[in-house]
Amino acid sequence: MNLNDVKKVPQYSTAGFYGIEGSPRQVYNFNPGWRFMKGDLQGAPYEYCDDGDWEPVALPHGLEITGDNASGMRNYQGAAWYRKRFTLPDSLQGKRLLVYFEAVMGKSEVWLNGKAIAQHFGGYLPFAVDITDLVRLDGRDNVMAVRADNSNDPSYPPGKEQDHLDFSYLGGIYRNVFLIETSPLHVTHALMSRQVAGGGVFVGVLEAEERKAKLEVHTEVVNEDDMPRAFTLLTVLETREGKEIFAAQEDAELKPGESRQFELPMELEDVRLWEPNDPYLHDIRTEVLVAGRVVDSFRTRFGIRLFEMRGDEGFFVNKKHIGYKLSGVNRHQDYAYVGNALPNSGQWRDALLLREGGSNVVRSAHYPLSPAFMDACDELGLLVTVANPGWQFHNHRDPIFAQRVIQDTREMVRRDRNRPAVLLWETALNETDDQPIPMLEEMHQIVHEEFPFPGAFTCADVDHAKLAGFDFYYHGSMSDEKCSLTREYGDGGEVDNFYSQNAMTRVKREWGEQAMLNQAMIRARDLKDIYDTPPKRIGATLWCGIDHQRGYHPDPFLGGVLDVYRLPRYAYYLFKSQYDADFRLSGIATGPMVYITHELSQVSGSDVVIFTNCEEIRLTWLGQVVGTQKPEPGYGDMPHPPVIFRNVFDFHEISSMWRNRTREIEMVAEGIIGGEVVCRIVKPYAERLSGIRLELDDQKIALLADGSDFVPVRAVLVDNKGVSKVLNSEYIHFEVEGSGELISGSSPGANPMKTQFGVATALIRASTEAGEILVKAFCEGLGSAELVLQAVKPELLMIFDPVYAECDRTQFLATGNRPVFTGAIAAEQAKPEDLSRLEAEIKRLQLELISKEQDIMELRGNRK
Repeated sequence: MNLNDVKKVPQYSTAGFYGIEGSPRQVYNFNPGWRFMKGDLQGAPYEYCDDGDWEPVALPHGLEITGDNASGMRNYQGAAWYRKRFTLPDSLQGKRLLVYFEAVMGKSEVWLNGKAIAQHFGGYLPFAVDITDLVRLDGRDNVMAVRADNSNDPSYPPGKEQDHLDFSYLGGIYRNVFLIETSPLHVTHALMSRQVAGGGVFVGVLEAEERKAKLEVHTEVVNEDDMPRAFTLLTVLETREGKEIFAAQEDAELKPGESRQFELPMELEDVRLWEPNDPYLHDIRTEVLVAGRVVDSFRTRFGIRLFEMRGDEGFFVNKKHIGYKLSGVNRHQDYAYVGNALPNSGQWRDALLLREGGSNVVRSAHYPLSPAFMDACDELGLLVTVANPGWQFHNHRDPIFAQRVIQDTREMVRRDRNRPAVLLWETALNETDDQPIPMLEEMHQIVHEEFPFPGAFTCADVDHAKLAGFDFYYHGSMSDEKCSLTREYGDGGEVDNFYSQNAMTRVKREWGEQAMLNQAMIRARDLKDIYDTPPKRIGATLWCGIDHQRGYHPDPFLGGVLDVYRLPRYAYYLFKSQYDADFRLSGIATGPMVYITHELSQVSGSDVVIFTNCEEIRLTWLGQVVGTQKPEPGYGDMPHPPVIFRNVFDFHEISSMWRNRTREIEMVAEGIIGGEVVCRIVKPYAERLSGIRLELDDQKIALLADGSDFVPVRAVLVDNKGVSKVLNSEYIHFEVEGSGELISGSSPGANPMKTQFGVATALIRASTEAGEILVKAFCEGLGSAELVLQAVKPELLMIFDPVYAECDRTQFLATGNRPVFTGAIAAEQAKPEDLSRLEAEIKRLQLELISKEQDIMELRGNRK
């Protein structure tokens, strides 16, 4: 690998905004330097707690390394503790300090220096805590403690018991945490405002057509100083390149503790609009000035676009019909090994892979997705629904549940209201037949209160949507007045029953080409039906885009176009081929494409199925032109059906020519448009297994040295020509040196990893030190392979104590995923009963471990 290869560092939002260099408003990365304990401990919130033998971790962090199957209640459920020791400079005296949690799974409680400062219910939405009056700025340490509990609790959504849930409450502080510094006079944060449709900066688009637009910018400023402040609010509209195209200012004065919302209209000429296939983004630069000096500044990213749902006419963007069907997938957020704790780069890669693989819409299932994923959707033009947390459950016994659903709705809109990629607000609880209609009506009202501009659409399954007066329907009929989208398709009809849940659409990559081809052809049959509908049905989303873990079933969902390691199945290329050959979008690979779904192996079928967006395909096999063929008939309005060459492959043709080989054994497919060859792919025959090739699958996104960012590295089995050997199954052992480590645990499967369809994946995590990382892969009898990658310094300053965070991680592998009750309360301050309880618990666990080890030895003896 060339370390000079240019890698993109995407611009990730921080708490909903983007920083400005040199601004008095500073955002610090609060992710590194935590210690973690799985289990509960009475003294954990307090400073005197001895956490010296807790595991050192960086956020985002899950509760455990689970292997590639955490389904069927195999994940840990219960309390876990995080503690962070940090020191802040006295230069922060007089500033306001806010800690912002993007998400903590389940019930969370936060302490600072032994004092409880926050409690939050729900694992998918952010919360913020003002620590100004509690944090020490005199050189002494501060200690923040967080209790995260992902156990069952019906008092907040989703609320359903996990052994009856279609996804897993994989726990931890699994999204980012930021420390935000502002001056006392500053623009508020949306979560901290009591103003309806207020807080922060909110950009509403009133009109957008051609190159003209009318906007309204709401900005709320608060004075948290102890004296009145006169100031100037400056609002500047900038292009993505930083050019100013509109500016306005207003003078005002605020008393101590007073806030005010400012409303600024903008009329724009010759401005570039945002649309899915041209997702051009603008910034609002906001500055608060006192006597000409900037005391607060930041940017708000948005797109100038107007969405309309016009019933029989369909979906309009900026006064024009969108011109195509929306076709995409549902997405759950979990990832192999790390659970939900996917860093920003992984979120961005997910969005990029889905967009490049033919999706122009993603339905969030069934909760708000990560801000970094949403950032990528805005930039890539990937439309996305935003969903309230929920699935087949409403708690009628406890009214606090409905109140929390309603509050989630408000916070969901506050979080994502400036995002141009948001298509629908799915406020209703998914597939919950008994949810109260008055609650749905109130949530519909809240969406329009918090988003008092055109282009906001509440949605739910058609029956509830009609009763509650929603703006948009899931699974509506063509006789309905309003537009609709098929929220899920492509899975349920193929399942044998919902106990076993075997289906031809649910396959592992390791099951081979026939299983993946069966899945892809079922997907093609179902995909056809998306396009054969009137404009009122604006599109459909496949269930599901990426494999995910489930609570109620021992098998993960295996029907994704990407597997849990984000490796594509054949169906991925079917979806990708639906882009026209002349489609172009910055940031993803587009253009004419051909993909051969055939491995030329001894178990391959005789037919050759090709996915392409070309007019016809010319196929050559063993040096002879098989023919030129157009896509299959019978696929209705589907843009690009498969091309099938029948009775082409016979393995005996390969085996009969080995003594006197005069030509290369390969299959060649050429894509033809207008009589010209516009693309070509060569599929060589794989011979004897000879070695390993390491590939960095980073999608050209830089790896950040922040302690938690990671990237997949693929070990591919190859023959002596470098051709992949998909049928071979070997164990690959990985080693990592330098500024990184391998993500693995005591669960079998991560290291060594058995190849699946010829590939084993290692997840390489960077440390907090920028530099080179050397990855080695070994396979007995095949030698080794090496790859060098670079971890780069992150832009945000990291707040952590290196000494506190420093520890040899390998010592924690022995404890695996068992509950750990270490780090007892300091003896001189602990109560005797606390120590006795902990000592008893440790003894019980030790005896339990000895008993299990004896059982294992006995079983082994019986086998002999």
